[in-house]
Amino acid sequence: MLKKIISSVTGFSILCLSIFTPLNVNASDFKILVDYIIDANESYQATDILSPDEIPINDSIKDLDEYVIKIMIDPGHYSYYNRSTVYSPYWESVMTWKLSNYLQEELQALGVHADLTKSSLDEDPSLNDRGFSSKRYDFFISMHSNAGAYESMDQPLAFVYQDLPWTDIDDISKELGGLIVNKVSEVMETKQKGSTAQRKGTGDWDRNGINDDEWYSVLFASRFVGTPGILMEHSFHTNYRSSVWLYNDDNLKNLAKEEAEVIYDYFNKIKPQETPELIFGDVNGDKIINSSDASCILEEYSILSTKGKSTFNNELKKVADVNSDGFINSSDASTILEFYSYLSTDGTETNLKKWIENK
Repeated sequence: MLKKIISSVTGFSILCLSIFTPLNVNASDFKILVDYIIDANESYQATDILSPDEIPINDSIKDLDEYVIKIMIDPGHYSYYNRSTVYSPYWESVMTWKLSNYLQEELQALGVHADLTKSSLDEDPSLNDRGFSSKRYDFFISMHSNAGAYESMDQPLAFVYQDLPWTDIDDISKELGGLIVNKVSEVMETKQKGSTAQRKGTGDWDRNGINDDEWYSVLFASRFVGTPGILMEHSFHTNYRSSVWLYNDDNLKNLAKEEAEVIYDYFNKIKPQETPELIFGDVNGDKIINSSDASCILEEYSILSTKGKSTFNNELKKVADVNSDGFINSSDASTILEFYSYLSTDGTETNLKKWIENK
């Protein structure tokens, strides 16, 4: 009978399900397993898909500068989906919707541009569209909680990309996935430590001639458009303590805050930074030309005079060389002090370069 049941679900995708069942599965364990087998439409088998270049870019990021961190958040499932078998008030879909919105708010508070793959709890975009919508974003995260055959399971899992020798998006997926899953384990105080995992698909869905696609359709799609991504399992909703914890809004808000900080810190280190507008003569970058700038120049001149290594980059050298003679020395400092004295006595010209030209 067991073989017949297993045979009847062959080919179905098991999303948000980690199976650690021994061969001697008992009836109650198997019932839990079957209860969390997801419908066949959770597995996207590519037939006629667009090329990555043909997939549109979300309008909300088209005009954003490169230095802005852009995150696409996918609230897993829709409506009331995947109810906990051990704590009836809990629904996975409701949790992922709440947590995704809290994460978006926390990221936005940090100056990150964060979007959701859908606009309401009941909206149900296709799995490939969820992943495709992350095109040109810095990161894609699909939010879920897991289900298993044993109630004792509580390990957070981050499903990350396969090892890809031709790109670095797999490295970002694994690195940031590891940081996030460890933070989730820490905040939720799970008994089992968080871990990353990889799961390879069974077909050549992107038709590149290699069976290297992701098992989870959202990750297949986000990888297809070149976006680093993970599917984040926030512990198990077949674990009573985890279900109760994830049902609590205050816990979710705190979890979102912690995840947002991990994501922000990671990309703040590797993203190109906005170059501040440099003002001629403003050596210390405080947008005021005064004696402090002269002091910075004299300090740099002292270092150079003793054959030390310059502390100024090329742009700063242009700002500090106010007499444009190719050297940074006491003459530049004197010019700045003279200009500062002029400003202090009701001078009308506030542009140092123009003031020098009109002297």
